[in-house]
Amino acid sequence: MKDGKIFFASIVAAIAASLCCILPIAFAILGVSVVGVSAAFAAWRPYLLGVTGALLAAGFYFAYRPRRHVCALGQACALPSAQRRGRTALWVGTGLVIAFAAFPAYSGPVARWLLPDGGISAVQTTAAGEIVEARLAIQGMDCQACAVAITHNLQNTPGVISARVLYPSGRAVVRYRAGAVSISGLVKAVAAAGYRSHPM
Repeated sequence: MKDGKIFFASIVAAIAASLCCILPIAFAILGVSVVGVSAAFAAWRPYLLGVTGALLAAGFYFAYRPRRHVCALGQACALPSAQRRGRTALWVGTGLVIAFAAFPAYSGPVARWLLPDGGISAVQTTAAGEIVEARLAIQGMDCQACAVAITHNLQNTPGVISARVLYPSGRAVVRYRAGAVSISGLVKAVAAAGYRSHPM
């Protein structure tokens, strides 16, 4: 029972540690504003990963520690198959924990798959009008998923022709139709994704 609780808690901690990159995708799919939430989880990520590691270490300790007492016949500790199942579950859980903890590293492709119109650059058909290009500095991005979620919001803003958000440099290049949307409208679209921005 103790092993099961540790196993469950380690998975929950790993998921919480990666919410900084999971939430932008989830909220972009739902079309909900996520102002500030991702940044809060990003600040806690190192601590949550530390808790995850400690819980996994405790799980392995309880699963592989030497037994100091003799189990009574019929108890779970006396059944090799029960012990094997517990250890197998621990290793499977460890794989899940690693997958969730490493999510920021592969969040970009996942976000692009879930948000097909949120790629790095996509051009929409617009009515005739002067095309203007704006460059925005974006603060608070923690992974490629953040850039994809911001791109998704910008490209769904009426009047925007294309949006290119670069995670490493923290910048966005947006082409839009003059009169259809303003710089403040672009800043609001970025804010709806949960990030701060300003014109460069």
